[in-house]
Amino acid sequence: MDMQDLSIYEDLKNGDYQAPSIYLAAMKTPLANPTPAVVRERLEKILQRADVDEILAVEADDDSDFIHIVISGGHEDWDETENFIFRVRFYANDAPEEWSYEAAEFRDRNLLEDERIEMHRAPQIMECETYFDTEYELGSQTSWALQLAVMDALAGECYALQDMVASTFLSGMWLAETAQTETLPSLDLGYVIHAITPQNPEAADYWLHTHGLLKFGMPELEIMRVERSQVSACQGIIQSVAMRLMQDPESWYEDDDEPMWVVYTEEQMIAVRLIPWQTALASNLLAPVKKGLFRDKVLPFSGDMSDRDDDIHTEPSLVIFADQDGKPQPLVDLGVLLDDEQTHMMLLKSDLETARMHAYAIEKLPLLEQCFRRFAPEEGQWGYIVKIRCESPSTQAVEHMWFTVLEMNGDTVRVQLDNDPFEIPEMQSGEVYTLPTDSITDWRIYSAPWQTVLAPDAAYVLRRYLTAN
Repeated sequence: MDMQDLSIYEDLKNGDYQAPSIYLAAMKTPLANPTPAVVRERLEKILQRADVDEILAVEADDDSDFIHIVISGGHEDWDETENFIFRVRFYANDAPEEWSYEAAEFRDRNLLEDERIEMHRAPQIMECETYFDTEYELGSQTSWALQLAVMDALAGECYALQDMVASTFLSGMWLAETAQTETLPSLDLGYVIHAITPQNPEAADYWLHTHGLLKFGMPELEIMRVERSQVSACQGIIQSVAMRLMQDPESWYEDDDEPMWVVYTEEQMIAVRLIPWQTALASNLLAPVKKGLFRDKVLPFSGDMSDRDDDIHTEPSLVIFADQDGKPQPLVDLGVLLDDEQTHMMLLKSDLETARMHAYAIEKLPLLEQCFRRFAPEEGQWGYIVKIRCESPSTQAVEHMWFTVLEMNGDTVRVQLDNDPFEIPEMQSGEVYTLPTDSITDWRIYSAPWQTVLAPDAAYVLRRYLTAN
């Protein structure tokens, strides 16, 4: 392999290289005769969505068992509609072991336990393939939302999904919930972060890397030489960078030499730089060195060339480094700054993700209120926290901060601030405030009886619990 052949990144930038988005659905009820006419009839469900205009075509492929679907639609901010093309097919579940409980080990993103137990029983599998639109702002996420809506309409009630690019399992109930909303899905569920543990768990040699971002038209991301105490913070940094790249797809290849700010701590802001993995490995920025009598010896580490002898780990991927005075520095060198048990960290989210989270948190807030009124806060049993956008009248600083919910009163909530703000001197940890409900941008439910923590993206789980109880 030519370590300095970076032409594939140019292809990715120009839209000439992209991974497809492929999902499989384990259907509960088979579609007996999936002809184009039958598929078109079931597809009518997606016309209820505001982001779908019309079904333009549903046609059989002469050379395969796939059916081609073309729909027109797009995001509300677009000036004109776009055509979205999907390929679908239905086939018998002749490999139930691929849907076994064990198959989801280490690959389960949000399955319910009964879904994981029963998904092998699916009589039929639906496959849906598409390429996301990366030319428009929000194009890839809109394409993703429409792909999930197409799958929900055609597969009906299903046990589970498999994301064949990220190699993950997703809940069938999550699919149904996601298809009902106009809010874009959380990017976090479109890819996975693998954390490779070194032979010596105490060594600073954890390798974190993503799978699935390529289908959104962006490079994968990775961090090497990570300490165990830094793994959680580094996962958050990867998520933050992915959000920023989704909002500003050109930022990873713009030649402006500006770092990307991703973390706010009490001690300092942390910025990062992104370097193609080929360049990072060739530079020896990461390689541990053992001092020798006559010459130094470069030691192997997780993520080096010995781990890249397959196609999966040679795809376009950017290594995340800390920015130190304009130069890249391994994140491990930041030490306790990335130990979230010792450092109060605030990950910087993109404006796009903040708006998405706010919209979804408000949309699903009635479920939280229903739970709050049925199961009142009780220490060790039930807890409710909300993240609220707050602005300082003196510094004009804006922060999204966590509060414990004491009362919910329709348009307002009475809450207690959990942590001291960074730049809002008018507010202090432990103080009680009455704030507007429409400023909520996120929330959590902590339930000991249900043995779970629920966020807006788990609304399908909360809805099921409330129905069962």
